[in-house]
Amino acid sequence: MIASPAFKDADFRRLWASAACNYLGMSGEQVILGLLVFRITQSTAWVGAALALYYLPLLIFGVMSGAIADLLDRRTLLRRIELAIAINLAVFSASIAMGFIELWSILVFTIISGSLRATYQPARISYAYDIVGARHVVAGLGLLNLGTRLGQLAGALIAGAVMQRLGAPAAFLVLAAAHMVAFFWLSRLRSAGLAAAVEHVPIKQNLREYLDEIRTNRVLFMLVVVTAAVEVFGFSFATVLPELATSRFEVGAEGLGMMHAARAIGGISTGLILASMAELKRRGMVYLAVIYAFGLSLLLLSASGQFAAVLAALVVVAGLAAASDILTQSMAQLSVPNRMRGRAMGSWVFAIGSAPLGHLEMGALAVLLGVEGALVVNGVALIGIGVLATIAAPRLRRL
Repeated sequence: MIASPAFKDADFRRLWASAACNYLGMSGEQVILGLLVFRITQSTAWVGAALALYYLPLLIFGVMSGAIADLLDRRTLLRRIELAIAINLAVFSASIAMGFIELWSILVFTIISGSLRATYQPARISYAYDIVGARHVVAGLGLLNLGTRLGQLAGALIAGAVMQRLGAPAAFLVLAAAHMVAFFWLSRLRSAGLAAAVEHVPIKQNLREYLDEIRTNRVLFMLVVVTAAVEVFGFSFATVLPELATSRFEVGAEGLGMMHAARAIGGISTGLILASMAELKRRGMVYLAVIYAFGLSLLLLSASGQFAAVLAALVVVAGLAAASDILTQSMAQLSVPNRMRGRAMGSWVFAIGSAPLGHLEMGALAVLLGVEGALVVNGVALIGIGVLATIAAPRLRRL
């Protein structure tokens, strides 16, 4: 990892460290929010609704956040977002400590947090490309993904342990501190990157160029459609984790943290594999294979009857989910002119903004069919998406 061309760049190392701290906060946040909602409502459907609200801003602000990432200096934008997230976490911690722990207040916090994180994603990914360039984009994003998954691992374990022992207010304060560390690393960024766009256009022209691109660029359009479908049926498995932790296996907050840690381990494994590849060819074929395997892994998760087996299955599921993210991020940026890469990542954020549909669908299916039935339905659906993409999107196979 240290020998990677990307990691030899000081600014990439700073971005990597900040991303790890950011995802420590994000992962811990999801552990705490999911558990708080389930404790109040005793309903996986409500957990799905809360996660839907968390990811809804991706859909609403996805394209705009990409346009902003192309308009502003990405370093400045990242710093401002990190500071805002830290303040939001600290305020919510104080409100819980004072007794404001109603469902509606949790949902309001969820929307605010999701909105800030929706703006963060395109800027982080496109700035990583700015540093490493087109040749090393897959390896660079794989390395960045490794940092985020290490943060996810730490965040899940820390949030679960602190919440179990000291309560939600203390856990949220720890996460706020992690974001302040991320802000510190971002404040030390120096270069805009060798591949950074040198011209910035007004926001209206920015959006107009994007609309023209999405109408004419069939590769980008296909990536948006397939990514959205995979998001709905693949990534929504997280909705059922609080129920598995509390009702099925009775392992509490620490057990839920272990589940999210298993997800992080899967992502770390994928990041290590892709970061070691100097240049990945036939990305489209690899991506289609990942979709098939992703569907099969959900079937494996549904059949896991022991807690240890669930953790092992989550490693596989999350590893394939991370591979899907890295491949679509790299292919989307490579499919557009250099000046539009932020907007390409806005398209990706818009696509994963379909997540609310998936979390609502998974929550409803878990109520109707049980957790196992819901996972089976989504696993089969994901395999079906792979078949349809293979047949109907020949250009995707040639990427």
